Amino acid sequence: MHRGPTESRYQKLRCGVRGPNGLTRKEVRDHQRTRIYEATVEIAATRGYHATTIKAICSLAGVSRQTFYDLFGTDKQACLLGAYDYIVSRAAERVNLAYVGEDNPERRLTRALEQFAVEAASDPAAARFALLEMLGAGPTALARMDRGRAMFEAMISATLNERAVGETLSPTISKGIVGGVERVTRMYLLAGRIGELPAQADALTAWARTYRAWQRRPVVDKQTQLNRPHPKMRGRDERLRTLRAAAAIAARDGYSSLSAARIARLAGVSEETFARLHGADIGACFLAAFDLVGVEALVSAARAARNASSWADGVHSGITGLMDHIAADPFMGRLAFIELFSAGPSAIERRSSLMKRFTDQLIKPLPPSQRPSELVAEAIVGGIWAILHDYVVRGQVHRLHELADDASYLALAPIIGHEHAVEVIGGRSVLARAGAPRDGPASTSLHRHTQEHFHLYRASAF
Repeated sequence: MHRGPTESRYQKLRCGVRGPNGLTRKEVRDHQRTRIYEATVEIAATRGYHATTIKAICSLAGVSRQTFYDLFGTDKQACLLGAYDYIVSRAAERVNLAYVGEDNPERRLTRALEQFAVEAASDPAAARFALLEMLGAGPTALARMDRGRAMFEAMISATLNERAVGETLSPTISKGIVGGVERVTRMYLLAGRIGELPAQADALTAWARTYRAWQRRPVVDKQTQLNRPHPKMRGRDERLRTLRAAAAIAARDGYSSLSAARIARLAGVSEETFARLHGADIGACFLAAFDLVGVEALVSAARAARNASSWADGVHSGITGLMDHIAADPFMGRLAFIELFSAGPSAIERRSSLMKRFTDQLIKPLPPSQRPSELVAEAIVGGIWAILHDYVVRGQVHRLHELADDASYLALAPIIGHEHAVEVIGGRSVLARAGAPRDGPASTSLHRHTQEHFHLYRASAF
């Protein structure tokens, strides 16, 4: 993602370069377009996408508004998408060169991940733009990000498939691996530690290599019954009703459709009551609604896991319960994977917080000696989140049960190994050989840990 020295990014063309012996009109336009892309990346990474204006872009890039309009029209998002393609294509080219330039097949994935990390560390503004700010730029931007991941998913599949002729890694697992790498990179960006990421390439490679081709069980078709919201939210707790109403409106009509009047009307409270509960901050109400449905999803997963005979069986049962819950919930899918990003920078932190709770729910029940590293734990959860996101944005929420086995495999293989993970998912647990707990306390602890999250949240929110 490295874009060169700052002082050279916005350097204008010298006078007199145009004409028969100079640059063509297309070359001049290309130079102006590149300066605009550079300015868009820098401003969005500093101020955030929503605070990035055409005026600010033109000022930094040293171009007129008319030039901007000639290139992009009046659509700021067209410029944003072009800037994303510009920096990602350059990074992808360098990653691919590192990958194909490595003769040793065992080192190819490491070299690719090393180069990816170097690209992110050498230009944090570009990394932040591509991996954080794009999340808040709407469905079209999310679709563009999915397209940008395709090359990396293909590279991972090709590398891991080299180990076993005739076996093919599931595209879902490849997508999960890319999602895990993205999750770790975002964590380093948010923590201001992106310069440390290149040193983690070997650890990321080792994690990715725990996954292999496997034959998952045939998927049993399910008819998911959505829990459609009642036109009037029931219950005595007025705050809880307003949060559920906000979730219902945002899930059905989008974040931009939220208003105090609409929320109050659906919740069956007065606008004065809404103002007393939430003030004038619609965004804060929406984020609290997201917190509520998110914690409810984790509690549902914990309930599904509580009677499991071992930690690994509990993970599989819990993830299956989570998929079923999100498939049946009329709010969770759209809020967590689509509408949340419209709420601005604080939404990214809220999303990260929910994923951290999910990480804790999966890992903390294990004895300390058996827990994976923080990097591996975050990568696992990022992988699961990535395959969930893929189904939701493609309108396949009702089919989330199809992901339960793959998501469980993403969670288990790095911790108990490929063979044991497959046996657990197939209902033939042999975890006693792996030394993992079998007597149930881990799954009981998982349930208790998440119930504590839920009660603490209820106490603070209501």
